[in-house]
Amino acid sequence: METGDGVLAWRMLRLVGEYEEAWTRHAAAGPPALEPGPFRIRVQTQTDLEAARFELLAWEDPHDADGPASPFWRQDGMTEGFVDPGAPPLAAMAEEGAAIEGLRLLCGDLVVKIEFRGAAVQVRLRDAARFPDDGGISVLYAFGLGMPHAMRRMVDFWNAAGRTGPGNGRARRGHGSSLNGC
Repeated sequence: METGDGVLAWRMLRLVGEYEEAWTRHAAAGPPALEPGPFRIRVQTQTDLEAARFELLAWEDPHDADGPASPFWRQDGMTEGFVDPGAPPLAAMAEEGAAIEGLRLLCGDLVVKIEFRGAAVQVRLRDAARFPDDGGISVLYAFGLGMPHAMRRMVDFWNAAGRTGPGNGRARRGHGSSLNGC
């Protein structure tokens, strides 16, 4: 899914009555559990697995006008990454206006979603421990090559994914990222 397609798809899904009814039943269970970290990290529940019928990894409130531009989508071919102490901290992207959120999957992986200027990129960190307060991410992306290419700056990935990233005034076209569940 292109980085902006998830945002448009979320706008449409919010209007689907069946999703709204399912969300209402889920919301009765109360707010999601959170884990400590430098940004909001929700913990996936067994009930969240029911959201897979809408291609989501977790339920998202369709009525929350201040909520995310895109939910955590369940997709194949996820962009993989890892916590890299040498990479610039994600907090720097937040200072430039990016919204950062995590979802701890039941299998232990952490999905990090970065939203900026109406687009969203999701990166999966396999078997990730607690995300460090000053942590950064390096991503692996194939770019149509026979082997993955590592990037140490999320802004580089954002630009390669076809969006203008924080701190970069020029948009570039490219392919987006995707992810899958456990």
